[in-house]
Amino acid sequence: MTTICVATHDFRRACIAVVKHANPKSDTLNRVRAEIDRHNLTLTATDGWTSGLAIASVWESENDLVPLPSDGVIVDFAPEQISKVLSVFKAPADKSDEPEAIIEIEIGDNYVKVADVSGLPGIDGQVLELPRIDMLDSFPDVAHTISRIRSLPHTELDTMHLSPHVVAAFTVAAKTYNEPISVTAHAETRALSVVIGESFLGTLTPTLLSDEDKAKRESWADSWDIRLPASDSVPRNATKPAVDGLEAGVKQLAKSGVVITFEGRNNDQ
Repeated sequence: MTTICVATHDFRRACIAVVKHANPKSDTLNRVRAEIDRHNLTLTATDGWTSGLAIASVWESENDLVPLPSDGVIVDFAPEQISKVLSVFKAPADKSDEPEAIIEIEIGDNYVKVADVSGLPGIDGQVLELPRIDMLDSFPDVAHTISRIRSLPHTELDTMHLSPHVVAAFTVAAKTYNEPISVTAHAETRALSVVIGESFLGTLTPTLLSDEDKAKRESWADSWDIRLPASDSVPRNATKPAVDGLEAGVKQLAKSGVVITFEGRNNDQ
């Protein structure tokens, strides 16, 4: 048995940000994997096109006395189990570095029990026990994949094509952590790495277009160039500065090579 405590708010954010990446159409990928070490609980999921990884700090653990295995403890959650956890354990955003709401996660051989141990009125003592689902060895090592991609040299971003599904997956994490989505291209791979705040990483694979689709989009681009105002034209809301007639004449003469000098009235010459 393994027991840890994590901040409820951090755990909720990690669950919300990562579960979107599980693939409901795949028995292997329709899960969220939790890996526990002495410092962090790491959640990962992937649908084959996107992947997400989020961490929540471990605040207390029985493993201070009973050391964890060198490779940590791993348990898989079905997406519907994550939904149950989120529906039962709610918490306000923490107002300081110390979390107000705390949940204890106990992992047994055939169960996972989540309990609120924060001492806060109204939520302290809530318990949810879930059956432990079978762990699949075929589930991808998401953390390793993200690490490998991030280690590759950066390249300049060119035009990329993202499906609505990909955009939606990372929009959830961005809203959850209230941070922008930072996307980086890397050499030797089509995959892009993603960073959202200090607690979320991910990868995505852009849509690969056929030659026919590329030609179609080039045609659309040409059409837009025709519809849009010329880039060197004056904006409609711009106002032309009034130019004095004398000043305009002087500028015209100057362009023709005529040099004009002005002398004061009291000049003796």
